[in-house]
Amino acid sequence: MPALQMGLLFFFVAVAILHFWYNWWLLAPCFVTGLLGGAVYVNAFTLLSREVEPRLREFSLAAASLADSVGIALADICGVLIQGCLFKANGLTGADFTC
Repeated sequence: MPALQMGLLFFFVAVAILHFWYNWWLLAPCFVTGLLGGAVYVNAFTLLSREVEPRLREFSLAAASLADSVGIALADICGVLIQGCLFKANGLTGADFTC
């Protein structure tokens, strides 16, 4: 599932640069991306709660929650970098970062 999310990321970057799909139907892949993200989240915590021994379960779930928050923060940083590159590719000004 994470590989599908990465594929959708590359798809959205290509759409932002090449402008080959720009109508309301673009919301469909956005919806799919959200479903994939939610499925990865739920499956990770379900797997942890099933596979980790009861003595370590609470610690494992807390560590996974922290890792999730750190991952979101890193994704936001990457988003700023990608936004700067997309602004440059489209000839826009005002980005906090430029490629």
